[in-house]
Amino acid sequence: MSEAGDPLDSLPAAILADVLGRVSDTGDLAACRLASRALLAASYHCPRVSLSAAVRARRRREGGGGDAFRSAAANVAALIGPYLRSLALDASEGHGFPDDAMWVEEGEFDEGDDLHLTCGESVASWAATAAGPALREVDIADFWPQSCWRKAEALPVISNFCHNLSKLRLKNAWLSVDGLKIMPNLTHLALEFILLDDENLSTLNKCFPCLLTLNLVGVGGLKNPKIHLSQLKTCHWEVSNVPESLAIHAPNLVYLELKCVRPEILILDTPSVSTLKLTIDKLGPTVQVDGFASLTNLRIESPNLNSLLKVFVNNREITTLDLELPSSKNGFALYEAVNPELFSRTTEVKLSPRFSYELMRHTVFSMTAYDCRSCLKKLLVHMPPSILTGCPFVPLLNNCAPSCEVTVLFHADSSCNARQAAASVWPLGFPDITWQWGTWQ
Repeated sequence: MSEAGDPLDSLPAAILADVLGRVSDTGDLAACRLASRALLAASYHCPRVSLSAAVRARRRREGGGGDAFRSAAANVAALIGPYLRSLALDASEGHGFPDDAMWVEEGEFDEGDDLHLTCGESVASWAATAAGPALREVDIADFWPQSCWRKAEALPVISNFCHNLSKLRLKNAWLSVDGLKIMPNLTHLALEFILLDDENLSTLNKCFPCLLTLNLVGVGGLKNPKIHLSQLKTCHWEVSNVPESLAIHAPNLVYLELKCVRPEILILDTPSVSTLKLTIDKLGPTVQVDGFASLTNLRIESPNLNSLLKVFVNNREITTLDLELPSSKNGFALYEAVNPELFSRTTEVKLSPRFSYELMRHTVFSMTAYDCRSCLKKLLVHMPPSILTGCPFVPLLNNCAPSCEVTVLFHADSSCNARQAAASVWPLGFPDITWQWGTWQ
């Protein structure tokens, strides 16, 4: 620093602390502390901190083990204390070196390289400090080779100390719910690649009653899970195993993304949903879809399109319809599933990449026979690598509403000459249509 003094002294401490919070990584934060007295003072008020085991290992090749990483999290929490609002800990890539965190013979484990960040002791080391009640956001990605076989107490410990937490994300862990307390301030919860000891989700429903956003991605250990959350607005649920039944009771839910296989019982008590993205192999014998009076945006990826369209499209005013096929399925057997009359009630249609070219041709030619005037205002199609000289979806364009906006995405492997020819010739037959062009991979 020069004799003229620190040029950052003139800035308010709150602004400097916010700047350091945007840096967040502890290594960069430490460098900033050494660069300026003002930054050093502001670092004690830093609101956001992020630690990565892999990044620390690359910076310090001499190692230090998992204990050192866990201690770093505890030290940062103790140092910043009541000013810390967001804490992110990432050990998902281990130390980044093959010799770190290795298994030893006979299944024993080198505790000196322990990166089990969701265990009760590790969580308590930072949650029990003055930072615990101050935290609003916590994000922990554990090291799966070490966490998958040891049940962790992260949830009960966090609920005991982090009373004001609003956002929580836990990844790569086996989580216990024993002793979990109600967290009325938690509004966003994400559990990703988790083995959860809550087979019916009854404890989750009880202890997180005010959730607005819930993401369950690859959560195992579930038998007959039921989401029952009255305030929930957004839900993304990818079911990792094959439970016999799935149920969602959420009267205020507006966005639902559900990916499952073939549950015997599917209950969706979600009358306010306006956007539904559904990926499913097959509907079971018992399906209860109550309401959906607000459903306007629908995406379906399934080989069982016929049944799904009858359940979710019939007698509903769908404005945006997005259809896709699983990559392993043949579209030939699904021609009859897509009723051309769908397009007469839909203002925007997206034919996704795996919706085969043959299926698209059959659909639009069938429309000619129906002679149904469409209200279609937006159409998006994905063209295969080989492009015919003439536009293959002319019958659909004939039934579009005036001034329809058509987006054509050519496959990246298609030739430039073919794209240029299509872009110059196809619009000539439909001058009232607004054409847009792009590519897809």
